[in-house]
Amino acid sequence: MKQILLSALVLFTSCSVEAPPVAETTTGTVLYTNARIYTLNLDGPWAQAMVTQGPEIEFVGSEKRARALAGETALEVDLNGAFVLPGFIDTHTHPGLVGILQVHEHESLAGQKLPTTSKDELYAFLEEYSASHFWQPLVMLGEWDVQMFLPDGPTKEDLDRYFKYKPALLFDNSGHSMWMNSMALWLLGIDESTPDLSPGISYFVRDELGEPTGWVKEWAAMPYLQKYMVPSKAELKEGIKEYLDFLSEQGVTTLMDAGNFSSHEEVYAALSELDRDGALPVRYIGSFHVWAPEHLDVAIEELLALREKYGSDRLVFETIKIHFDGVHEILTGGELEPYATAPDVRGGVLFEAEKLARFIAELNPVGLNLHLHTVGAWATREALDAVEQARRKLGELDIEVALSHLEYVTAEDIPRFAELDVHANFTPHWFGGSVFGNAGAYNLGPERSSRSQVVGGFLRAGANITLSSDVVSEAESYRAAPFLGMQMSVTRREYDDPTGPVLSPASASLDLQGAIEAYTLSGARQLGQESRLGSLEAGKRSDFVVLADDPFEVDINRLHELVPRAVVVGGVVESGAL
Repeated sequence: MKQILLSALVLFTSCSVEAPPVAETTTGTVLYTNARIYTLNLDGPWAQAMVTQGPEIEFVGSEKRARALAGETALEVDLNGAFVLPGFIDTHTHPGLVGILQVHEHESLAGQKLPTTSKDELYAFLEEYSASHFWQPLVMLGEWDVQMFLPDGPTKEDLDRYFKYKPALLFDNSGHSMWMNSMALWLLGIDESTPDLSPGISYFVRDELGEPTGWVKEWAAMPYLQKYMVPSKAELKEGIKEYLDFLSEQGVTTLMDAGNFSSHEEVYAALSELDRDGALPVRYIGSFHVWAPEHLDVAIEELLALREKYGSDRLVFETIKIHFDGVHEILTGGELEPYATAPDVRGGVLFEAEKLARFIAELNPVGLNLHLHTVGAWATREALDAVEQARRKLGELDIEVALSHLEYVTAEDIPRFAELDVHANFTPHWFGGSVFGNAGAYNLGPERSSRSQVVGGFLRAGANITLSSDVVSEAESYRAAPFLGMQMSVTRREYDDPTGPVLSPASASLDLQGAIEAYTLSGARQLGQESRLGSLEAGKRSDFVVLADDPFEVDINRLHELVPRAVVVGGVVESGAL
């Protein structure tokens, strides 16, 4: 009965996606002239001209030599003084989740925003919403402010007052917990006997009798809920394609998918169809997502199966992604010391360093890279310890290991990134410090929160730092624009508030050159693609961005307004026009 009710409540209408014409690859020699080319090649960072042969670069340097090498039969493209730089690499984003959630944003969330000023205003909103949407069979709303309910969280009884006879699921402003009413819990079969996924991270907050209170942290409900979230393949393709087209328009030529929970088959089937239709505008590195301890046992097998089934020149499978801890906003990020607001709580890590080290040893011979979500200091240290143990056993690793987010890391662990050749991946649109509200800073306390995401410190310590978007929804997709991320990396404040507060410490900022490198050459290093991507030089792929303006001459507070004139992937113009 519950299954029938849930299926009836989450219906999706199908729609078709019209495939664009397949772009033709330029197989001949092309000579690009009259440009200011920022190559990111340390041996020659600036050039006047470039010669490509099909998908690869043959030469970058002076126009005189380029003409001589290209020959008289080459197609010449005059770039009219444009600024050219390598294609951007988004090393942590979620196109599949954007595609999955888009339908719910359109149909259920309906553009509604919950009040975050006080509980009284929130409850008044829910009462009015209940009355004006009495016909709605399922309520899905966001985003409620976690901080208003800390440390114990909201309760199902509070939500039952407004939605007693229909399921209600409210998403919080951290993106990592839900507030469910009694009907939602009952329909999903969640009760006192339902097991938690992982201690300290993904679990149901419970009362003294073991009953779920209605606050669901991280991915505890995912095994019961996700199958109802995935839309039709046509809708999924459309949502993914819209996001990928946006990324392409913003200059992204390569990305790494940071996980789709249990929907990897649906997501990669949709992507494979886009690929076959010639509608995949980026190089796409797929992953298998580990978000519960038991997933580790099948991760390699699952990723290799995805590679065998869906792999192609543009859609490749090279990475295992592990959600190693949670987030500070809901007290699940793994911290070495207890939270300021909850003296008995340190969050959690998915498993101990020894188990992770053994897994790294399994990845190494098959050449699969590892990417970890590590928000807190405990999670970061445990992951670094695992890499150190694996290197002690194996020597130099033949794979790339990256830790992402790194919101709080102790000073003594920062130098270990360079020592262990671990990449430090950051999410620059978080550098405004308020995108998830203030609950994280509140929980950490002033001392730790004053040293948030110290990307400049990692760079000065010799680490390879990369920047990426970590976007999961259509509503926030605009924040995936690399120029927005570069601006916020330099200013450490919200992109649209040039006089707003600076995320502490201000000394952790990057200069623009460092931010561009983090989106290009450093990103290629993280993906193990430095020999093919990340800079404009002979032998690498002809992936590049053409701009009408020189970003080094643009007011830093307006950098987010830059949009490429053209974006080229492997010699094919995927966005704009030359």
